[in-house]
Amino acid sequence: MDWQIQLITLYDMVCKHYREELFVHCQRFSPYCDLFFTDEEVITLFLFGVMSKHRQIRTLYDNADRHLRD
Repeated sequence: MDWQIQLITLYDMVCKHYREELFVHCQRFSPYCDLFFTDEEVITLFLFGVMSKHRQIRTLYDNADRHLRD
C-alpha cells in the first residue's frame, strides 16, 4: 500500500472516531490556535508521522511539509 492510500485511510478512520467520541478528549482549547487545519487533519498528520517512525515534532512537521505541501 502506498503512502497516499495509507494517509487517506487513516484520515477516514480518524474522522469516524472523532465524530463518535474522540472530539471530547482532544479538542484544541487555545484561543490562539490556527484553524487553517481541522482537528482531524492535525491528528491524522501526527499519527501518520508516528507510523512513519518520526517521534519529534520538528521531524513530523518537516515530513508533512515535504510530502503534503502541494
